[in-house]
Amino acid sequence: MWIDSLIKISRSIVDIAIVWIVIHYLLKVFRNNSRTMQIMKGIIYVFVAKIIADFFQLPTFNMVLNFLVNWGFLAVIVIFQPEIRGLLEKMGQGSKRSSLTQLSITQKEHLINEIVQAVFAMSSTQTGALITIQKSISLEDYIKNATVLNSDLTKELLTSIFVTSTPLHDGAVIVTGDRIACASAYFPPTNQEIPSRFGARHRAAVGISEITDSITVVVSEETGSISIAQNGKLTLMDSMETLYEFLYNGLGFEETPPENDWMSFFRKSKETSFEDVSTTSMSELQRKTKTLQDDDPMKLPRKNGGKHE
Repeated sequence: MWIDSLIKISRSIVDIAIVWIVIHYLLKVFRNNSRTMQIMKGIIYVFVAKIIADFFQLPTFNMVLNFLVNWGFLAVIVIFQPEIRGLLEKMGQGSKRSSLTQLSITQKEHLINEIVQAVFAMSSTQTGALITIQKSISLEDYIKNATVLNSDLTKELLTSIFVTSTPLHDGAVIVTGDRIACASAYFPPTNQEIPSRFGARHRAAVGISEITDSITVVVSEETGSISIAQNGKLTLMDSMETLYEFLYNGLGFEETPPENDWMSFFRKSKETSFEDVSTTSMSELQRKTKTLQDDDPMKLPRKNGGKHE
């Protein structure tokens, strides 16, 4: 008898654990998408209305709600197709080892140094850029449909790619390991209701961050501001040090990046706060950028030739 009770208890625990895991992954999909959250609220309202219709015995209203409940799952699959695809990709590839983990310390430092210096060089001239760094989830589908390069990652090559007179400037550069895998890659834009002031680059950056674990660096053509898209959010970078530390930690290297010649010059504290700017207007970003430049000209390079030594 006690064995039967133990089996029932075990089944209940497993049942609850499975439901909890499903809810956990659903929340991970929906938490960064305000549009999706509104749809989820609508679904909950339908079920609440169904309970009310059953309780008060409203046959006509109940018939309409039954139709919505019985066939609504097809609409949900269509509406949530990007989110469902992203969830399945993360579940299927989440355990895959990132090519970044195979890099030596020297290669890791070279990777981040070249990206940081290239990004701030483009920021100083307000050259729009989109650089995506692959982590554990493969971006091979996007690489295949882009211009494959498979070249060494250098500051000079990155800045050359995004010059507006070159045929490769439109689209994203994808970095795998310490190499540039391709240029002119195109990502699905986010479905989030982010301000229209953000351009196609920002929407594409947020979009790819919603369905993969990649990190994308965006340079705005309008303001020269630098932001990072990760997990469906944009984070403003206000200095070379901030960008360096964000990348170093975000790419899963060490907790504290090593001091090098230019990093030690910019380091002012160990604690760095990151600001979510996904709902901030471009004019506000421009104002913040100008304030930072006026307060400390070493923080952000100016278009008129300000440089980091």
